[in-house]
Parts: sequence; C-alpha cells; structure tokens
Amino acid sequence: MKLPTKLLLVASTALLAATASARDDGTVDYRVAKGDTLYQLAQDYFSDRSGFVRVQRINRIRNPRELQPNRLIKIPRDLLRYEPVDVRVIAFNGPVTIAGAGEEGLPTLGMVLREGAVVSTGMKGFVSLAGHENSRISLPSNSRVRIDGARRYLIDNSVDFDLKVLEGRGEVVAPKLKSNERYRVGTPVAATAVRGTQFRVSFDPTAEIAATEVTEGTVTVANDVTDIAAEAGFGVSARAGAMGELEALLPSPELINAGRVQTADTVAFAIVPLDGAKAYRTQLARDAGFIEVVSETIEPDTQPNFDELDDGRYFVRSRGIAQSGLEGFSEAYSFRRKRVGVQASVANDPNADAFKFAWLPEGSGKSFHAFQLWREGQEGSLLFDEVGLEQFDLLISELDPGSYQWRVGAFQIDEGDVIKVWGEAQTLNITE
Repeated sequence: MKLPTKLLLVASTALLAATASARDDGTVDYRVAKGDTLYQLAQDYFSDRSGFVRVQRINRIRNPRELQPNRLIKIPRDLLRYEPVDVRVIAFNGPVTIAGAGEEGLPTLGMVLREGAVVSTGMKGFVSLAGHENSRISLPSNSRVRIDGARRYLIDNSVDFDLKVLEGRGEVVAPKLKSNERYRVGTPVAATAVRGTQFRVSFDPTAEIAATEVTEGTVTVANDVTDIAAEAGFGVSARAGAMGELEALLPSPELINAGRVQTADTVAFAIVPLDGAKAYRTQLARDAGFIEVVSETIEPDTQPNFDELDDGRYFVRSRGIAQSGLEGFSEAYSFRRKRVGVQASVANDPNADAFKFAWLPEGSGKSFHAFQLWREGQEGSLLFDEVGLEQFDLLISELDPGSYQWRVGAFQIDEGDVIKVWGEAQTLNITE
C-alpha cells in the first residue's frame, strides 16, 4: 500500500520557531555545566558510552575532555538513557483490549501501559488514557492506537511521548511542555508534534485519509512542498500525494430540550440540522469532560437515540461531520436519566360486573400511580381522577354506553423532584 507524503503538524503560538524545532527534534539541547566532559556525560547519561564520538562530531568539539561551561550542545535522543513514563487507563467502557508491551487482554482501572502497547476499542467501546502533566487521550468506538514512546530522559528529566493512531480517532489534550520535551500524536500518514493544545487526529486505513481538527491553540501543517498554519476552529485532511486546504470546522449543533429528564424506554434527542453536515457523532458520558463515555451514535439522522441506559446523571454532546469527514465543535449538556413509565390495559371483570383497568409499572424504584377517565371529547370534565394509587388495577362499574378515553400515570420522587409520566390516552367503547 502506497502511503501519502508524510505530514508534520506543529502546535505552537510561534509558528516559525515551532516549525524549525519540529524538523530538528531528533536531539536535545544540553547546557554544559562546569566540570562536564563528554566522557563523563556518556558514562552518566548515554546508553552507549562510545556515543560521545557522535556528539563530538555533531557539535565540532575539538577536545572531549574540555567543554566550555554554558555552551549548548546537541545530543541525539537515541543515545540518551531514560526511564519509562506511566500512561494509565483512567476510564473505559465496553469492549476494550490491550496488547503488546507484556500486556494481553482486558484493561483495568489504573493499569500502566508501556511503550509498544496497543489499545483497541470495539463497537460501543471507549477508553481514556492519562499521561504526564494532565495530558489525556480519549478513544471512541472502533479505534486503535499504539504507544510508540513514553520516556523521561535522565540527563534533563524531559519527557518524550509518541502515540500512533492506527485506526479510528484519538481526542487529545496535550500538556504544557518544557524545554526539550516532545509530545507527538500521529497516524501512518501524518505526524503531529504539539505544545499545549487540544486537537483530534483520525485515520481511515481503507480510504487512506488522515485528518486533524484543532479546537484550541495553533498548528503548522507541513509536507515536502508547503506549510499551512491552522488555528483553532480549522482542520485539514490528507490523501496520498496531496494535502487538503484549510477548512473551517462546523459549529456546535443545538440539541433541543437536551436537559429534560429522560424517562422513556429509549433515550432520545433532537438535533437542529447544521448546514454542511452529512452526519452527526453524538456521545453520552458520565462526566462533563467526556472521559467516561458510555455510548455514541454516528448517523445522518438528526434524532439519535440510545437503548439500555441505566438511571443516573449524564452529559450529551453532538458534533457535525462535514462532507470532508472533519468533525466540528460540540457543546455539552447535562441531563438526568430516570426510567419511569406504565403499561395499561382494560378488560371486563364478570365476577365484579365491572370494567377492570390494570397497569404495570416500568423502570426501577417505587412508583405511585394516577388514573383519569373522561368521555371522548370532554377531557376537561373528568369522570374519574384518582391519584396516589399504590395498587396496579382499578374496578369501575355503571358506565353508560358511549365512547370514553382514559390514561394512567406513573409518579416517582427522585433527588427531591417529582418525576411524572403519563401513558398515552386509550379509547374504550361501551355498547351495552
């Protein structure tokens, strides 16, 4: 498979300086201290003591035993000794697997991942990883990433992190980096070196498309022939042999009445359609930062719905997906899920010479019920209006022939609020 020209994405507020440093980031700058020699540095900090010869040549040092204090010298990163940096699993849900780096199987909260580890999510699988300085990588469903580097160099305590998105997408909150530190997230066709920003990287191996969406900070996208500066609110995609133009990310779609209590069997939302959106990614999470994502849909429908959601408080957000595949901004809404409902039926009760109205509560927790009955077309003049019922049926006799309508409601007290759900009105025709 022929891969596209490799891209370089650099996040920084000083674009020219950032581009230069990213193209020459195979070394670290070390400021010589009084008494330093190349021999001593090699003994204390190099993985191969003979590496001092490379350093001497790169920096044109005449005498390895004599180094001028305060001089900056460049040392190749592959020469430096290091200790591993922890990358921890901080949240996961659904099918998630860990492979490589001595791990094989399912994740656990707090699990430490090392270089070489591959993290995969399946359908409705989600995972969030945390690194140093509050950095975070979140993976939605059907994604796969590999940790190519997670190390801290002993010579200056600087961190070098490298993550590869092999399939799907990763949402990144990058740390504020110190001198000599690197934080890179890439794909098989693109590399992203960042410095304190928030962005998303995706890769579609079938279509061979890599995409980057910037939500905070600025990046410079560079290939062999051109550079593109992308600020927050813009994205760029790349194919084999070509790089796309800057594209404004779609704004946050509005969710209608998103904060209402969700009581029905299916949790449903309504999206105000966005111009330019071919589909929407809608996610549910237990936290406002969407670290603990529990479900998502990706579909052109503007009425996403979710099944089998436990009672509790959640957050929902939705992003428009442009024709190019770039995903836009999103706004989080909080909502409460409390399954409350009732199924009702009516039948003759020959033993009581009456009509038996019966119902079954839905959801969890103790419910109280209400019953209303009226002649069709006269809802404002109730014949029966019972509230606070704890039983699941009601007998009514001596109903004159005619057409009636009735309904049953379920009530629960939850977190100090009264949640009330009425079932649909049903028709009862009495002929004799």
